[in-house]
Amino acid sequence: MHFFKKINVITIIIIIISILLVIMYKTPQSEENKIIIKNIVVEDKEDLKFLSFDQEININYLISEAIDKGIPLVFKVTLEIVEVNDIWPTKTVLKKIRYYQIEYKALRKVYKIKDINGKNYEYKYLDEAIQKISKVKDFGFSFNNNQVNFELWLNVALERKKLPKPLQVNYFDRTWYMNSNKSIYKFGKLN
Repeated sequence: MHFFKKINVITIIIIIISILLVIMYKTPQSEENKIIIKNIVVEDKEDLKFLSFDQEININYLISEAIDKGIPLVFKVTLEIVEVNDIWPTKTVLKKIRYYQIEYKALRKVYKIKDINGKNYEYKYLDEAIQKISKVKDFGFSFNNNQVNFELWLNVALERKKLPKPLQVNYFDRTWYMNSNKSIYKFGKLN
């Protein structure tokens, strides 16, 4: 009995809130807001390597409505080249981050796309704009190392920090948590 007197109401509330936060964090994303990376291709052109890939972006009704209201969506593409070793942990050799964006321009009634290379495109319909951002091409990077085992790790995520502040504040709303799983492309030996 003496033990229960020491535990007060505040600690019980803190424990309950902590458990709820852990449960909400661990709940799987809905398939609606998932980004799936497919068809990774790395090409050598002169002294650079160029990454291209396709992605499947499933946008729910709330996000498409937000785009139509003029809220720009910025996606962050993270490319990492890591040295894989059986004995030691992996070591990141190169890390590059690029962004692409989709936004609706209400005055001209067009969807503006800015790709990872900074080129702008305009489309009349949202489906055409989504189709354009689903193909990422010519992400250039330079990597010259002749070690044995290297992997390219690729991740795409909606950059929540670039959303308007009212959408960033709503922590418990999982609508804006669009993220891909880490996709791995094995190089083997690079030249």
